[in-house]
Amino acid sequence: MQEGKKNVLLILLPNLQGILYDLTMQKELLLVALMLFLGCNSSNKEPTDAVGLGFVPGTENPVIKECSVGKAYLYNEYEIHVEPSPDEVGMNIFLYSPKVSDGNPCKLDRKTASHIISTGETEEKNFFAGIYKEYLFIDQGTGPDRRILSIYNLKDKKLILFTEYSSPNLKSGVLTFYKTLVPDPGVIESIPCPDAQEWRNQGLTVLYEQKETFTLETEIRTPVREYRCRAGQ
Repeated sequence: MQEGKKNVLLILLPNLQGILYDLTMQKELLLVALMLFLGCNSSNKEPTDAVGLGFVPGTENPVIKECSVGKAYLYNEYEIHVEPSPDEVGMNIFLYSPKVSDGNPCKLDRKTASHIISTGETEEKNFFAGIYKEYLFIDQGTGPDRRILSIYNLKDKKLILFTEYSSPNLKSGVLTFYKTLVPDPGVIESIPCPDAQEWRNQGLTVLYEQKETFTLETEIRTPVREYRCRAGQ
């Protein structure tokens, strides 16, 4: 009798193990699905770090909504819709008041945009680079170096800064950045650059830059007596 019970248990044990394994796997899959669901919902509601998006550090953090064409960046005062340009490298940028979209920025008539900035309108290619209060930041260029920063005052509807720049940082309405210097012999030699020859040997360009500040409210631009060198493409 005991032998018979033992044989039955030996037959049932693998089946029980299989059932327990299946239940465990189903539980794990449900947990993963729940986490993904919650993650997707939070990504549509929580602001995304501007620096992580490649925007100018110090600009406001937007809520992002993925659209069938392009993306919408949602701010307190503005909603920015960007689309890849069908004709050129860069973005077409459309600005709206949040009241216009009524919570659905992906389905807006382009005619209702308060501002439209198409890539190709300027000499360079446009890439959205952030919003700070009523100021719109646009990065322009086709290469990693000698990029252009344009800043628009949206309330006054005017361009307030157009400059070559690198390493920008915005704090309390004051933008700091570096601008490439014209290689005047008297200036370049006075800037320490111990790695310059090594960069040249690697086929890189040596860029000499000066720090500047730009105050958004007053539109005052001030060179700072601070210099540096870096490798460029």
